[in-house]
Amino acid sequence: MAVVQSTVRLGLADDSGQRAEWAPWIGSLVVLGTRLRRYLPKLDGRQMVVAISVPRRDYAAALIGSGWMLSSPAPELASPIEVFRAAEPGTGIRAVTDNRIHTGAFSWLHEQGREPRVHVADKTLPVARYVAAAELEGQTDSAYSTLPAPGFLGCLVGASDTWAQRMAVPPADLALVGTATWLLEDLAVCIGNAADPADAHCPLSNYVLPLGENAATWSTPVVSAPKLAEQPHLVEPYQAAILDGYGAIKYLNDIPVPIVVCVIDRSVASEAAAETVMEARSANSQPIALKNELYWHPPTGIEALAFTVAR
Repeated sequence: MAVVQSTVRLGLADDSGQRAEWAPWIGSLVVLGTRLRRYLPKLDGRQMVVAISVPRRDYAAALIGSGWMLSSPAPELASPIEVFRAAEPGTGIRAVTDNRIHTGAFSWLHEQGREPRVHVADKTLPVARYVAAAELEGQTDSAYSTLPAPGFLGCLVGASDTWAQRMAVPPADLALVGTATWLLEDLAVCIGNAADPADAHCPLSNYVLPLGENAATWSTPVVSAPKLAEQPHLVEPYQAAILDGYGAIKYLNDIPVPIVVCVIDRSVASEAAAETVMEARSANSQPIALKNELYWHPPTGIEALAFTVAR
């Protein structure tokens, strides 16, 4: 996968296309997500905690999450017709055309005649229309959506070459925890090449794929922090969790996932989040050098530290 170079001018925009000012921390936070995934095999059963202190929490979790997701390896899938041949009636299937995603139950495959046809998610289409398909665990209701665009960032890192396969089987290994409405608003913000006014920017949700009602493809649950008090198991299946603000960080010691990122908001007049992280750091931790081990350096205005603890 290509690296987001510091010379690339990534910028954020609202859904009307109005661009925000370019800032170097945008690309840096995306890179942090990629570096965390690369470090995952080195943990040897320990948990890594990365704390970043930012002037404001806005977009930090969404940008780190985007880097984590884009750096996942592309799934290796059988051809769509092989997937359909192996499926039993009622099996959940996610099937991707060049511009749509159909998710739902497989019904039948007819290979007679010149053009094989398949009935998936209550729709009948020629098999040739599908460029990627995968079987899902369990049953699922029919859902449809336009294929999310890979955008400038997806093309930059090379993920666009396998985009349909990634949308058919997105990595289900990240959870975002915090104030759900804020996180979803951050994911709705668009990212693109700030140096090119004609660039087709796309929302960060195209990369993170938040789990939502009637979503045709999904990957990342956005968990309201108070839910962890009663349901700490919500994040257990994942490889990484991003805790956005003290409301989520206060559950740090209850989260067993291999990688935890704590986003500390300095605009909040409280030291509670930082104190929680430092308490965890004092519990027989081992430091990780950001520059020499994680190969990441925080940009101006952002402070960071990393360490591992026993899980």
